[in-house]
Amino acid sequence: MEASQSFRLHECIRAETKTQFLVVEAQGELYALRWSLVREAGVLCDDEIDTSVSPPIVHKEEMDFPLVYLRELVELPPLKENPTEIPAVFLEEGEKRSVLVPDRILWKQEACAKKLPEWVMKAPAVKGAIVLESGVVVVILDPFERRSASE
Repeated sequence: MEASQSFRLHECIRAETKTQFLVVEAQGELYALRWSLVREAGVLCDDEIDTSVSPPIVHKEEMDFPLVYLRELVELPPLKENPTEIPAVFLEEGEKRSVLVPDRILWKQEACAKKLPEWVMKAPAVKGAIVLESGVVVVILDPFERRSASE
């Protein structure tokens, strides 16, 4: 293989594996969401959440978005206080919709997704990992996978 062919192949592989992610936090731990799932990120007021149904939902633009707390998704204890302003990431994939509630929304990150060992990938909602420029490994989550598995 010529050097120029090798370079093109390397560029192709790199281009295919670099993806955009939204990095969020729960209890000091970082998690990544595929940017292609993110419809919108911002802040909700607690009165925007309809808790009369289970799971609670947020009505937005004539659509219902079921609420998923990141802490529940990754099996962390709930927050002790009930904030009036809640960070929220509206997610959408085809007909599936959800609002993910992390402790904090941090930043958008371009990174290469890496597969994890099969035993780790069996954990609910885990889709792989990314490595940040700082060297920190962040788990990629798919909140829709957990919901469909439990429904």
